[in-house]
Amino acid sequence: MSIRDENFKPRRRVNYDAVLHVTTPKKGGAWRFWLLISVLLLMLFGVVYLLFFSDYFKIKIINIDGAGEEMQNEIKEMLSWETEYMILFNNNAFRDEINNKWNDFAVVEVQKQYPNTISVTLVPEVPKVIWHSGNKLFLVNDKGMVLGGIEEPERLAKYNNLPVVDDLSGLSFEKGDRVVGGDFVTFLDSVKNGIENSVRKQIEAFVVAETTFELRVKMKDGYVIYFDALRDPQTQVEKLNLFLKDGKVLFNEYIDLRVPGKVYYK
Repeated sequence: MSIRDENFKPRRRVNYDAVLHVTTPKKGGAWRFWLLISVLLLMLFGVVYLLFFSDYFKIKIINIDGAGEEMQNEIKEMLSWETEYMILFNNNAFRDEINNKWNDFAVVEVQKQYPNTISVTLVPEVPKVIWHSGNKLFLVNDKGMVLGGIEEPERLAKYNNLPVVDDLSGLSFEKGDRVVGGDFVTFLDSVKNGIENSVRKQIEAFVVAETTFELRVKMKDGYVIYFDALRDPQTQVEKLNLFLKDGKVLFNEYIDLRVPGKVYYK
């Protein structure tokens, strides 16, 4: 005997369509795209106008530090030929123009300071040596380059602390010429400091005869010291110091330090 549930209903098989139906979006959204393009174009035109046509980014202030009034006027005139807009001004190219026109500056900086200022900073070359040749005096920097000629009164007034090198060749030089290598200037400075601070003797003058491989130092005591400019200056100064401290050797003409490990004198 079976028991039948009166609420029981048999399932009916349903066949599903496997094809996916995608609803096509309604037309009418193109206006949003063109609105976005219009907004972007307006922003672009606004930026272009601000940079190239408005007064906001025009060059109005020019600050020049390290130059006299005449040079400042020349630099401002050079700037007037460049451009009046900050965005178009090439500060590196203008720096090169200044270096080409004036070669006696150690540092030239040209900076753009937005919205409307150009700053030019000039640091002049520092002379290290007075080069005396052919009855003329020349200022020479640490690279051995001539910065310009000077007269004796100016040397005494402004550069009396610089060493003077008497060049027996008698050659004449122009501004920008290389008189000697930078290594020689460094060597000379080391010898000068060593003699004055370690040996504690007074120098009368430095002399270059036929070549800068040799440096002669005329002392106020009346004798001459020969240095080899291709060897370490400190080692030669130390050898000189030991020789003078010995005090047992008599000499009155020269001390020759050019031979390693030896001292010749007369």
